[in-house]
Amino acid sequence: MRKTLFVLLLFTGFLVQAQIGGKSAFPFLNLATSPRVAGAAGGIIANVEPDAVFGMYNPALLTEQMHGRMSFSFANMVNDINMGEAMYTHYVEGVGTFLIGMKYFNYGDFKLTNSQAQVLGSFTASDYMAQVGYGYTLNEKISFGASLKFINSSYESYSSWGMAADLGATYQIPERRFAMSMLFKNIGYQFNPFGDVRDPMPFEIQYSISNKFEHLPFRWMISLENLQKWDLTYNDPNAQNTDPITGETVTTTPGFGNMFMRHVVIGGELSPSDNFNIQLGYNFRRSMEMKPATRQSTAGFTFGIGLKIAKFRLNYANTYLHLSNRIHHIGLTTSLDRWKKKSTPPNDI
Repeated sequence: MRKTLFVLLLFTGFLVQAQIGGKSAFPFLNLATSPRVAGAAGGIIANVEPDAVFGMYNPALLTEQMHGRMSFSFANMVNDINMGEAMYTHYVEGVGTFLIGMKYFNYGDFKLTNSQAQVLGSFTASDYMAQVGYGYTLNEKISFGASLKFINSSYESYSSWGMAADLGATYQIPERRFAMSMLFKNIGYQFNPFGDVRDPMPFEIQYSISNKFEHLPFRWMISLENLQKWDLTYNDPNAQNTDPITGETVTTTPGFGNMFMRHVVIGGELSPSDNFNIQLGYNFRRSMEMKPATRQSTAGFTFGIGLKIAKFRLNYANTYLHLSNRIHHIGLTTSLDRWKKKSTPPNDI
């Protein structure tokens, strides 16, 4: 059973953050569930379009236009492994915009065995996070926000608790349709570790810029992730070759360009109308780490689409992690104001 749990934890870190995973507690915090976020490869922290979902990933994006929004997202990974999130935003005049949300990651059912491999029953494993966020708009150019997260991981009889905070700031130039954001994610502490060793939190610093063309309904986004650590490379056995003369193992060391691009995420969103949008994204590090050594692949590419239907906006995204796995994301967003009689929201969902 302990071996099964070890494999589970290892798989979690691998799936969420590829090769830099497995080095911190609660790695699921950095996994995008929302299809509009996942469709742009997660690099949306400078996207100032009024989608309340963005506030879960950067509280500085919470604005008055997001008042009364509700969103539900679900993603299926492998077999019965899935994740989901839900959130609601509320604006208080003169105070700011508040968000409450939750996220879960369910790993499915496992067989409970003893050291002789006798099946004794079954158990489940899940991660949970409850979030409270706040965003304040200082003026038309500057906004900032903060989120507080309460985290729990439960694997069979093992449990861990923690708390983390996100701090973000956004600067805009409205007449040029330009925005940039800085985000400090998962500043926190693991209060109750699984064993005797307390793991660090998945702390991350992100910086992003975005711009929407004047005569084209397209917003491009460039994000830099994991700025708190320069070298994101790892000991890749596929990068080792044998010298034909000496027979010694030669390891290929990534250069400056390779190391830099592992921090880069690019994304874009095309919005021909208020009722339809398309997202595209590419994560360079994910592509470098997950592509097979013997062939080309589209690992790291993401795609998403959004469609307004009556009082709802339906979003779908497909994220391509590896040849063996695609993740399908689906989300539903609505505004409570749209359900009130004789009331029309100032901004569409």
